[in-house]
Amino acid sequence: MTEFELIAKYFTRSTPGALIGNGDDAAVVAPREGHAFVITTDTLIESRHYLPTLDPMKLGRRLAHVNLSDLAAMGATPRFATLSLTLPNIDDTWVDRFAQGLWSALDAHSVELIGGNTTRGQTSLSMTAIGEVSVVSGRAMALTRGGARAGDELWVSGSLGDAGWALYCMTGVIAADASREQIDAYEMPTARVRLGLALQNLASSCIDVSDGLLSEANHLAQASNVAFEIDFSQIPSTLKPMLIDPKLSAQATHCLLATGDAYELLFTVPRERHEEVATLLRTHELAGDCIGRAVPVSLNDLGSRVRVLDASGHAMDARLSGWDHFA
Repeated sequence: MTEFELIAKYFTRSTPGALIGNGDDAAVVAPREGHAFVITTDTLIESRHYLPTLDPMKLGRRLAHVNLSDLAAMGATPRFATLSLTLPNIDDTWVDRFAQGLWSALDAHSVELIGGNTTRGQTSLSMTAIGEVSVVSGRAMALTRGGARAGDELWVSGSLGDAGWALYCMTGVIAADASREQIDAYEMPTARVRLGLALQNLASSCIDVSDGLLSEANHLAQASNVAFEIDFSQIPSTLKPMLIDPKLSAQATHCLLATGDAYELLFTVPRERHEEVATLLRTHELAGDCIGRAVPVSLNDLGSRVRVLDASGHAMDARLSGWDHFA
């Protein structure tokens, strides 16, 4: 199978939302009237971002969702995507399953694939996702990292630490077993697109938890010029039983605070809107909780602006160590 046959067979569909879609040197698209584009790109490298044994169907789904998660964090409606594949060879069975997983995720959010590229080399998968937000009086109504204010509540959707725990268990870093739920959290993350849209007129700031809770909370704090106090006991996670196991407590705490791949939304809201957020999470059938609050910056916050408090209200030794691609 040639490169062009592969593209035609697996990755070419009609693109009614594009002015010019597949088939030319580039696609031509425009936002709907009164909207602006939100654009993000993410790359997955084999053995760096996923295990080589991962089912290609799950991998295709994963590639789409890690990109859609960035759009969710901005409160954007997904519209288009481009795809770039670097593969050592064309394995028809592998590509077929990969495409099935990719399309299942894109179709769920009515995303049109408008172009891309394929080449030979070490396996590398890249996607650019394009979403939209409305524009009012010249202002894009996107969620950003910079709107939190002292007194706002800090919330997170879903369950944290599950994906990191699963990866460590599967690779032997932790001598324990991961549940099916935890493995699925790593292999098949779900972008919280609908939640992001619902938070547009509610959240004061937002970010997705791709690189670990402490790291992402610090990004919010820096962008908003606040600090955060997080109640460790309120962080939602399936790792609660491991936290009280003397043999696993340290590893579970690390996974909960510092490992990424959760792709949940971490966001702030004014405290008087607490019940609205709780109702919203129930409506979307999502786990999640208020895990802390924004406070003014002090002289003690020159490094990390995130303090994690134990059940007694004392600061824990929680060091900022989120995912860094160049570490």
